[in-house]
Amino acid sequence: MRVVIIGNGVAGQTVAEEIRKSDQDRQIHIFTEESFPFYSRIFLPNFITEKRSLEKLILKKPEWYEKKNIFLHLNSKVIEINSREKEIRFQKHLSNSDDTGIMSYDKLVIATGSKPRRLPFGNPNVKGVFTLRCIVDAEQIKGYIRSQDVKELMILGGGLLGIELGYNLSELGLKIMICEIAPYLLPRQLDSGTAKLLKEYLEHKGLQIICGEKAEKILGEEHVTGVKFESGNTISCQMVLQQMGIIPKTKLAENAGLEVERGIVVNDFMQTSEEDIYAAGDCIQFNGSIWGIIPACLEQAKIAAKSIINIEQDPYQGTFWSTRLKVAGLNLSCFGKLLSTENLSDGKIIIENTDAEKFISKKVLIEEKKLQGGIIMGPSNSISGSDRFFLQNLGLEIDEEQLKKELFLKR
Repeated sequence: MRVVIIGNGVAGQTVAEEIRKSDQDRQIHIFTEESFPFYSRIFLPNFITEKRSLEKLILKKPEWYEKKNIFLHLNSKVIEINSREKEIRFQKHLSNSDDTGIMSYDKLVIATGSKPRRLPFGNPNVKGVFTLRCIVDAEQIKGYIRSQDVKELMILGGGLLGIELGYNLSELGLKIMICEIAPYLLPRQLDSGTAKLLKEYLEHKGLQIICGEKAEKILGEEHVTGVKFESGNTISCQMVLQQMGIIPKTKLAENAGLEVERGIVVNDFMQTSEEDIYAAGDCIQFNGSIWGIIPACLEQAKIAAKSIINIEQDPYQGTFWSTRLKVAGLNLSCFGKLLSTENLSDGKIIIENTDAEKFISKKVLIEEKKLQGGIIMGPSNSISGSDRFFLQNLGLEIDEEQLKKELFLKR
C-alpha cells in the first residue's frame, strides 16, 4: 500500500514518522516544493543573524529518510489531485515546467500548510518588502539587509514570529519597529495587562512598539523608504517585513473538489470529504476553526497517521492552545483559553500574581473548579517549572490553594 504526503512541514513529517513507527512495509512518499529536507522554521530568525547555521537548521538529513525507507521528493510541486483515479500529478525540478510525473496512491495526506498573509500596499514592485516563511525567504532577507545597508526595519504584525524576528534582527544593530493593528501585542494569546508588560520589556530592550495603527501604504519608488498609516503618521524605514498571520493553502484541495471553507474541512479523524484523502496541519479546518499552532499540527498528524493504518484511537476534539516565546531572557507561555478580566461569567475566576518591576505575570483561569487557561511570563529563573505544572493540570479539577501556592512560589 502506498501513502503519498503533500508537504514536508511539521504535519507532513509527523504523519510519515508515525506511520513508519507502526508499519515498516508501507510505501511512503513525501513531496515538497523546497530544496531542503525537514527543518525548523522557528529558528529562521537565528539563521538570518547567523546564530544558527543551515546545517543545524535542518533536523532530518537525507540519510534519515533512506534509513526509514521514506521517499523524499525535493523540488517537486504537486499540481493536481485526481481523486477518482487516485493519483497525483507533480512538476519535477521546478525550473522546468514540462518535466512532470504521475504517481498513484492508496491513501493521500494533504499537509500543504499555510502562506503568509500579504496586503497590497503601494507599488507592488518596490524592493525591500518581505515575508519570512522558509529558508529561501531568510536568505533573501539576509542578503537585502547587507546589500542595501538597511538601518531601519518595520515589522507589520506583532505576533509571536514578528516579536522573535524583531528582537533577533535588533542584534544586528538595526532600529526595529513592530506595528500591531490590535490595541496590544499578541491579542490571540494575552490579556491587555500582560501585553502591556511585554511591550514595556521589549521597549526596554530597544525595540519600538506601535499598537493600534493600521498601515495604509508602503512608500518608495524603487526601494522602500517608509510606511504611511491610516492615522496620517509616516515612519521612515528601508525594509518592511509582513508578518500578519497565515492563510491555509487550499488550492489543490479546492481544484480536486474537496470540501473547503476557510481551510480544508476534515472530520474528527482528519478525513476530508474524500474517503481516502486526509489532511492535517495549518491547511485544515476542524469544527469551524483554523489552528495554526505546532501542538495542533502534531496532534492532527498523529491522528491522521493512525487513521491511515487503522489503529484504534479517540477522535480529535481540538487542541488546547499552547504557545511559547523566548526573548532575551524573558519566557512567555500561554495555554488553554484566553484570559480576560472583562465579562467574567459565573463560575469563572482569575487568580494572578504580577510583579511589574520584574516583568513577571502569572495568571490562571478557573472554570467550574477546573484549570482552563493561563499565562506565565517572566525571566527564566523566576518561572522555571511553572509552565510544566500548569500544562500538566490543564483541563483537570484542581485545588485553588494548590494553585495559589504554585503562583506565588519563589524560585
